[in-house]
Amino acid sequence: MSVLWSENCLKCGADGKFQSYRQIVRTIRLRHTARDAMIAFSISLAAFFLAETLLQMVISVLAGIVLVAGYLLLARHYASAVENRLLHQLLATEHQAIRDGMLLDLEDAASDLKADDFKTAYEKLREIGYLITGNQVKVLKLMCLSHFIVRSDMDLELSTLIPSGFEPDFIRYLHEVSKVSPQLVGRDALDYVMRHRQAIEAFPGGPETLALTASAALRVKGYVLQYPGLIADYLDALPRDRLLRLCKLLQGSRDRVPELYDKAQEQVKLKYDFDPEFQGLL
Repeated sequence: MSVLWSENCLKCGADGKFQSYRQIVRTIRLRHTARDAMIAFSISLAAFFLAETLLQMVISVLAGIVLVAGYLLLARHYASAVENRLLHQLLATEHQAIRDGMLLDLEDAASDLKADDFKTAYEKLREIGYLITGNQVKVLKLMCLSHFIVRSDMDLELSTLIPSGFEPDFIRYLHEVSKVSPQLVGRDALDYVMRHRQAIEAFPGGPETLALTASAALRVKGYVLQYPGLIADYLDALPRDRLLRLCKLLQGSRDRVPELYDKAQEQVKLKYDFDPEFQGLL
């Protein structure tokens, strides 16, 4: 059992084309459908041979055709639901084989990591991470990502990388992602930052990382209302466009976040008192 794309079995070394679980359950479903259709038509044939008149023979044949056709239409309509049920049954019965296969996949990715083939290792770990979401896989992926130059045109992830504890590699990665793809910074990442804020502040470049995540939080008003302390503490680091965004989000919310509201008002008076775009916002 493997989730990787290799044509060779990692356990025995056999060379051959692997079938995905979806292909397997589709084959099983088609076999079950064919079997049930044959059973239904066999009943019709039995009725045909037991018929005493020509009319009964015709009725039995027509009934069989209608029954099989109706069954095939229903089978086609509910194919996805049936395949999902069969997949769950297959995964339940093959649990140990899947676990053993995934561990071999993990060892294979770790070997690439040790060989400094970080790109291949990360691609394998990302596939494994769809099924194994534990901290070990996240830490290994972060080790790979620490060797990449993060760009906005990359297929980046963040929520799936949040570790269970404080991880320096994650903080460095969060720093880069907050700069190039701030839309990836969601509530789970902000919660992580709040849990480990003290450690992040003491980390090299930590205050800048916190300022970047505070700026990223300004995408959604709900984040502003949920994390006002973080945003207020790094208000000075916000560029003009982000401060303007914050002022717009704070309109009508003074009673809910009074400290942040007052600090934003002071910041506007200090830096943009005569800027027409800020006039009347707070």
